[in-house]
Amino acid sequence: MPLVIPPTLIDEDGGLTQECEDALVAIFERYDVDKDGALSNTELDAFAKDTNGDVFDEDTRNEITEFLDLNSKGYLTLKGFLQMYNLQTSSEPEETWKDLQKHGYDTQLKLVASRNEDGEDKANNTGSQSKA
Repeated sequence: MPLVIPPTLIDEDGGLTQECEDALVAIFERYDVDKDGALSNTELDAFAKDTNGDVFDEDTRNEITEFLDLNSKGYLTLKGFLQMYNLQTSSEPEETWKDLQKHGYDTQLKLVASRNEDGEDKANNTGSQSKA
């Protein structure tokens, strides 16, 4: 079986590749329940729980508030979300890969599974199902 080498997540200029950014935008949009372009504290908590198993601690929240792009309500914007992942991916790309996989992406950055409301993964199949 040939070795599958996943695509790089950072481009030669140090930014996220388009494929990586597209996946992250889709993840952000999944958690931006009210579609206001930012993750409220509740939405950010849901993202953190699904990604890391728990909400962000106080130090992490302070770093988000201090260093990343927020809207006038103090909520993390899409730009801030991408900034967060650019920083993480530059220093620890394996952590970003883990996050992407938890959100249903394979090593080619294709969505193969998505989370349902219960937090369980389900296959993203469009085929017909047989009835018993």
